[in-house]
Amino acid sequence: EMHAQKVTRRSNKSFSTIQREIASAGEKSRTSLVVFLIVAEVIILFLFGFLTRYGPTGQYKPSEDANVDKVTSFLYPMFQDIHVMMFIGFGFLMTYLRANSWSSVGVNYLAAAFAIQLYILCRGLWHSVFEGHWTYIPVDINKLISCDFAAAAVLISYGGILGKVSPFQIVFMAIFEVFFYSLNETIVFDLLKVQDIGGSMVIHTFGAYFGLIVTWLVSPPASNQNPMNVSSHNSNLFAMIGTLFLWMFWPSFNAAPGFGTARPRTIVNTVLSLTGSCLSTFLLSALYRGGRFNMEDILNATLAGGVCIGASANLIFAPWISLLIGFFAGALSTTGFKHIGPFLNDKLRLFDTAGIHHLHGMPGVAGGVISAFIIAGISASDIGQDPQTFWPNMRSSGVQAGTQMAGLGISFGIAIASGLFTGLILKQKVFSPPIELFDDRQFWIIEEEEGHNPGPANPAQNGK
Repeated sequence: EMHAQKVTRRSNKSFSTIQREIASAGEKSRTSLVVFLIVAEVIILFLFGFLTRYGPTGQYKPSEDANVDKVTSFLYPMFQDIHVMMFIGFGFLMTYLRANSWSSVGVNYLAAAFAIQLYILCRGLWHSVFEGHWTYIPVDINKLISCDFAAAAVLISYGGILGKVSPFQIVFMAIFEVFFYSLNETIVFDLLKVQDIGGSMVIHTFGAYFGLIVTWLVSPPASNQNPMNVSSHNSNLFAMIGTLFLWMFWPSFNAAPGFGTARPRTIVNTVLSLTGSCLSTFLLSALYRGGRFNMEDILNATLAGGVCIGASANLIFAPWISLLIGFFAGALSTTGFKHIGPFLNDKLRLFDTAGIHHLHGMPGVAGGVISAFIIAGISASDIGQDPQTFWPNMRSSGVQAGTQMAGLGISFGIAIASGLFTGLILKQKVFSPPIELFDDRQFWIIEEEEGHNPGPANPAQNGK
């Protein structure tokens, strides 16, 4: 009813009046964003100057054990794969909205770059807090990989509010999210020593549920019924580019933090899991949709195998387990898009634009639980050594399995609490939320608008 009243009120306005309102709101938001980015970048430059130094492999006179060439030859290709995932994979995956594709890929670009800078400072801060003393923040290729992981959490959250918030709201959200993401990562990895090589819990679960709470708080009523919330044949084709890049490079995403034989094992297990989720998605999409494939399912749920296996990709001791996890993850995600998403929207008014709950949230939680079961079931014959010597602090497999569940619960809890805090701030009018949803025109210069190129408003700008 509220949505109908809003539409009625707007229908009584002239087209030119609506256009002026959009232009005015867009100008205010752009001005706020420009001022904010100038101030933020000055502060970041100041902090980088005083707090950061190159890591051992970046120094002019590295130590003999720095292994500069080995680190560069092994890590940089993986870093590039992950970088492509962040800027091309995530960016193009979100271009499926027909009239919002510029914001999808463009603001993705802005948010990821900003998150990289923020993470270096935030992770260094929390590391010093928990260590009890201050040290310079090392910056090297390993740190850049971790930066991309933090950016991934922000971009996952962005998918939930895609098309419903301004760029100013997105970059401001990135500050809070990276701050709390770094806190969660420090607790889960440094203190608890949780096994989560591919970030099922720390990245996907955290990013998804942080984003879902923000979405629930800031999304306008009935935004899912907005006529601009649609895709087209071409926009879905561009989105498939993002899906394929993510699908191909996901093994590097999961394997980059590994060492020794864990790295190739993680690559193999991730590839197998992704093939499983691809097949189950196509199968169930056709089953659920009357024999034809649904592009929303294919764009997203085919990737769920990479999410779900992340916490256990280096721990699995038989290839068939990877295939099974992937098949299960694809089925879970496809079911989420078909049944769970509409239920959440109807019952909780939770409209998740890109379906982050079904691609990242549920498979991430499932991945954390699966890792606990796999760890609890590992025997000496599986890994060729006493499991107690395999886990941190000489833990038994049962204790490490319980630690996995604790890490999942902490990631989920911090995501919910910090998402609630951030959402309550972002819903304030000072952040200039968009008037028109799912529409690039408020924030981008669209030269083809209304079928012509208007040129500069002032002839003097043409030198005439």
